[in-house]
Amino acid sequence: MNRVALRALRAVLVLLALSALTAQVLLVVVPLTQLTRPFDGFDLVFMVVPVLAVACIELGLLALWVLLNRVEREVIFDESADRWVWVITAAGLLAALLVAGMAALVGELDDAPGLILIAGGIGLMGVAFALLMTVMLGLLRTATGLRRELEAVV
Repeated sequence: MNRVALRALRAVLVLLALSALTAQVLLVVVPLTQLTRPFDGFDLVFMVVPVLAVACIELGLLALWVLLNRVEREVIFDESADRWVWVITAAGLLAALLVAGMAALVGELDDAPGLILIAGGIGLMGVAFALLMTVMLGLLRTATGLRRELEAVV
């Protein structure tokens, strides 16, 4: 595998993780500093759900990092890699559903039907991502089986 590409991808993953961490801090600090009324349950929901959605993205980045390490060590064609693909799939789907749910809630509270449609689109993209990752997992399993057969022949 091309080491330059792996290092570049790792650098991008680090930047994405740092950006996600910064976003999580800002998602809590900014609303708390600009609150002009007493803190209530809705405020908690509007802070916790986005932080959880970003945490799902961070989990997906971590799983991708682990898979990159496996690629570098040339042990990607192993059944234990499947679990990390499932982590990426579940994290992406959960993040999309959290964002879609939050957008639908805000759209309903503010009477914004366009935002509700956007929430549906985000949810649909999350499902499409999960299905794509399921197809990729099938390809990984097929490649793993073919590699095992080739090793048995050689």
